[in-house]
This record gives sequence, structure tokens and C-alpha cells, in this order.
Amino acid sequence: MLFRPSLQLCVILWAGQLAGGAAEPGKEAAADPLEMLAGGAETWKVSAAQFEQGLRQSGPDWLDAAKSEAHLGNRVRRETGQPHHLMGGKLPVYETVVNFGGGVVQRVQVSLYNRGDVGDISPDAFKNRIEQAKAAITEQAGHPGQDRGKAAGAVLTKGWVWKNAVSQFLLESSMKRQKGEDRPEFIRLVIVPTASLPKAVLGSASSNGKSAATATLSSLKANVKKGDAGDVFIGNVPMVDQGQKGYCVVATAERVMRYYGAEVDQHEMAQMADSSSGGGTSPEKMTEALDRIDSKFKLRLKRVMPWTERSYLDTIKDYNRAARSAKEPQISEDEAWNMAVAYAKMDGETLKKARASGAAMEKFRKLVRSFIDEGVPLMWSVQLGMFKEGKLPQAGGGHMRLIIGYNDEKEEILFSDSWGPGHELKRMNDAEAWTITSGLYGMEPKAK
Repeated sequence: MLFRPSLQLCVILWAGQLAGGAAEPGKEAAADPLEMLAGGAETWKVSAAQFEQGLRQSGPDWLDAAKSEAHLGNRVRRETGQPHHLMGGKLPVYETVVNFGGGVVQRVQVSLYNRGDVGDISPDAFKNRIEQAKAAITEQAGHPGQDRGKAAGAVLTKGWVWKNAVSQFLLESSMKRQKGEDRPEFIRLVIVPTASLPKAVLGSASSNGKSAATATLSSLKANVKKGDAGDVFIGNVPMVDQGQKGYCVVATAERVMRYYGAEVDQHEMAQMADSSSGGGTSPEKMTEALDRIDSKFKLRLKRVMPWTERSYLDTIKDYNRAARSAKEPQISEDEAWNMAVAYAKMDGETLKKARASGAAMEKFRKLVRSFIDEGVPLMWSVQLGMFKEGKLPQAGGGHMRLIIGYNDEKEEILFSDSWGPGHELKRMNDAEAWTITSGLYGMEPKAK
């Protein structure tokens, strides 16, 4: 009988959900502070401090120490209990990314729909959202937009462009053809100041055509830093905040690709990886997707220590052997069919005794160090909840992280999570790190 244990990453035991109260009865809601980013003349004068102050109740996160990029997830406004809206309340916004330059706003990208935050909708509902967005942007820009047509970046998008003396608005949408039907994926709006655009370029506000890696393999060693206490780490991997979407795999992949110079976002990656709207991506689908697109991004996927059915079954066997020795409950065959159930029943210390010894752990340590020394971060699939790690947005279940360093003196793995500030550089001892490992993957530039 073929054994197919269920595995999804980023879908189990989220620690909590954000909530907000409705506006007081009879009290008119104040204008949405997000309107400062709607592309009017004042948008390009908004400083980082003004942005932070205006949206403080929604908790924007800075993705770097220089405050050059901020992220605002799908959070309800406390005073209304509703998501943020743009352009006079006409367009609901589920995610916002703002870039700053010279101390002021330089680029605004908002998600008007994505499967991770909203869930699946019908193609007709998707087209209605696009038409509503086009009408609202036309009113904001002061004239009808132009059909940019299709563009093949990371994924195929349809686009419309509006340009006035102050701003250019680029509306892009994408649907995926699957089993003979169209599945809506995302609608995004990118706004940039007209003054920053190259002349006669239509729809250049999105990715500037950088859909492939620009880094070379030989250039990566220069990114490796050494700390005073023995840390060796890659110091400039971009942060991406997945928000409350189950997009840890695609957000981690985006971080790696942006590190190599490719401009993509997690919604494009989710479309390519076929991440479910309820959250989560199987490692099999993710590696298949990366194999399909490696020529586009000029990257080479390396299955360093891949998750396999055999490796999982061996883990169950080793755990049961240690559990028998400790006279603790074992994992039954029925429980082993579902990885979430099996790992939830395991005792972390017993699993560590079963795994953290011998050649496999030493191989893990050596592989991590060899990749980091070359400046190559590793995509690391793990099972959370086995050991106490402090406050995490996700309390348990499958997750994907990024290994960015090590410390031989302390026998530690240095890693990062795609949850924004506070998760840039964390550490775990080698034994616990290997114990929770379910897979390890690398992506390298093809260019030498």
C-alpha cells in the first residue's frame, strides 16, 4: 500500500488573530489614514515619520533598519472594525508595501485582492473588482487609463495604466488556468511619482523588468559577515512579512530571490507554487514550481536534504524506538498518516534523543556551514512546537524558515522567519535545529 502522509507548511495552530471593534453607533468614521498614499500631490511629500504616525494604530512594520521599506498587513482599523480602504473608501486594501527614498514616499504597492488574505472568489467577482478599481483610479487620476496589455514577468499579468502630472497608477491582475478553469490570483495597484519615471515608458512602475537574478555565485561570499561572538552570517537578506497568510514557503522564496536581485512578490510565488487560499504549500509543489521557473530566474534549485516519504517514515521509526526505551506512548500507523497529528503527539526531548546523534546530524551541520560560507541561504522546513522558542505568530505545525548563519563556538544555527521585525536574526542549538528539520533546500545563481 502506498503511504502518503499529509504535509502542509504554515497552516497549523496560528497563535492568534487580529480583531477590531466596529465604529460607535451614530458616529461617522474618520477618513482612512491610508488615503495619504493614494497618489495625490501630497503623497510624495509624506515622510517616514508622518507615515508611521498616521498609521500607528494599524501597526506598520519596517522591513529594514534604514526605514526604506514598510509593510502593512491585512489588519482591521480599530475605529471601524473594517480593513483599510483607498480612494474615498471605494477600494478595500489587504496588504500595503511602501518604499521610501530621500526621506519621503517613493513607491506604493497595495493588494486589492489576493487568495492568501481573501480566499477564492469566482472569475466574475474578480472581474467586477477590477472594474471597480479602474473606475476609482480613473476618478483619482482625472482621466481614463490605457490598456497596457499582457506582460510576462514572474507570472503573466494584464495591466492598465493611468498617468497625470503627479502620479502614475499601474493596475495589474492575474488569473491561473487550472483544469480548464480560470482561478483568480491577485489584483495589485502600484503608484509612483511621475517625476521618477523614464520618459515614454508605459507601465514601468511594477518591477522594472528585473524578473531574473542579477547576482553571480562568485559575488555572494562578500555578503558573509563575522560577529565578535563567533557568529558567521549572511548580513543582507531582505525581509518579507507574510502577514497572517499561510505563505511561509513563498515568502521565504521571495526573500531568497530578492537577495539575488530578482523582483517578485509572494503573491506571484503563491500562484507559481499553487499555494492554497486557506494557507500552506506542500514542499513537493514548491520544489516542482521552482524547477519549472529556475530558467526564468536564472537560479538552480538544490535539494540539499529534501523531505521524502522515506525520511519521514524513518523519523517515525526512530521516534518509536526511543519512546519504547523511555516507556512513552508511540506513534501509531494511523497517526503517522497525518504529519500534523504525528508531530503534535511527539515529545520534543524524546525526538531529540532519537535524531540528534550520529552521522545525519553531523551531515546537517556540515552542509549548513558549507552553504553559508559561500553566501547561499538555505530554505529550511521545520516542525514548530517541539521546543520552546518564545513568542511566535505560529504556535505549532509545519513552517519554512531561512538559515542565514551559524556559530561553531556555541554550536548554533542562525535563522530568520518571514514575519517582519523581530524575526530577522534568531538562533537555535544544532541539536534542536536538526531535530525539528523536515527538509533543507538551496537556490544558487546559475551565473558564476
